[in-house]
Amino acid sequence: MAKKAIGIALLVQLLFVIFGNYIFGYLGIKMYSFSIAGGILLAIVGVEMLFGHKTRTEYQEEDKAEEKENITIVPLAIPLHTGPASILTGMILFNHPERFGIIGKEFYFYKALFILSTILVYLVSLLILLRSDLILKFLKPIGMKVITRIIGLLILALSVQFVINGIKEALG
Repeated sequence: MAKKAIGIALLVQLLFVIFGNYIFGYLGIKMYSFSIAGGILLAIVGVEMLFGHKTRTEYQEEDKAEEKENITIVPLAIPLHTGPASILTGMILFNHPERFGIIGKEFYFYKALFILSTILVYLVSLLILLRSDLILKFLKPIGMKVITRIIGLLILALSVQFVINGIKEALG
């Protein structure tokens, strides 16, 4: 399940990084609209984590194989591993390296390096998922609850910032 989730997340991330500007342009979607929508989606995830609500990432052994398959894609791959924040950041960094003073021959090297570093990040995520049993054993249930609540609060704050930034950009 972890390999498939990370594979799907990486594929979606790279597709949006490379072709996102074209997709958004064709559909008439502005970056600020995506930021607001992503903020709302992140808010839902953050609230669920903050209040400890069960999500579709948790299942019982008696659940159907199809349901297990579904959680691999949503929410494990999207939006938890490849969500609005990573898509927006990736699209901006990949498509506008001139904002960071990268021009000329460095331009293509930068893009290749960006793709390689993205792949590396997802490989590290895969290793963490594959060894999550050790993390759970170390933190124990109470530690996981505390960390989940803290991360939920941070995700909720990030989601609010996404909405605020999107509204500012839309109005400005």
